[in-house]
Amino acid sequence: MNHATQTQANQAARPQGQAIEVLDEHFTPRSARINDDRVTGRQIAEAAGYNSIDEVVVLQQLPSGALEELRPEELVDLAQPSAERFFVIEGDATFRFFLDGLKLEWPRAKVNASTLLRLARKGEEFEVVQQLEDALDKVLDDDDMVDLSHKGTEHFKTRKGSKLITVHYNDQPFELAKGTYTTEQLSAIFKVDLGYLLDLWVDGKLVELKPGEELKLKGGMCFTSHPPRGQSS
Repeated sequence: MNHATQTQANQAARPQGQAIEVLDEHFTPRSARINDDRVTGRQIAEAAGYNSIDEVVVLQQLPSGALEELRPEELVDLAQPSAERFFVIEGDATFRFFLDGLKLEWPRAKVNASTLLRLARKGEEFEVVQQLEDALDKVLDDDDMVDLSHKGTEHFKTRKGSKLITVHYNDQPFELAKGTYTTEQLSAIFKVDLGYLLDLWVDGKLVELKPGEELKLKGGMCFTSHPPRGQSS
């Protein structure tokens, strides 16, 4: 095979176009290729499998970490470093907020701390703090929801979180490592009486934890226990 033929074969073997990463609101990634170096928001939506730009919001994550909406005919140069990460999410509006000093937009009126950490590309050792004007800053649990549609712009920051949280069993405090525990693990830690069943206080009501059930601990959780039905304490 001569040099020209070899060059043509190598070019044919290379993937055509630019590779981009497209994520949905759950951060599920999919790879796509676009033939142009300069592409529009419309082309990115099509690469993500949507026929109409009217039904989705296209967001580009910039090298700084900021996240901004890409209009249907707005051009992006994929040759620029770190220009290939996009979100394509069903919706027709975005809500602005600041995270670690960076402006971000998100097409959902409510956002939780878990999503904010993933947008900031921070691991589980970090926590999210909601910065409030008229009150003390609030540390958010992973599933705490913040409404972005209220008047004003929300501000958040991330920081290394404490590795320990405090929970209570029968009013006795226990400092435990953050994480997920089974019913049996918690019963052993609390030294629950043999045969007794473990309960969690939820909104003023006792919820019995099932055998093998997994529970992600949050600071301030309160537990108690009770004997099996039909057996007096």
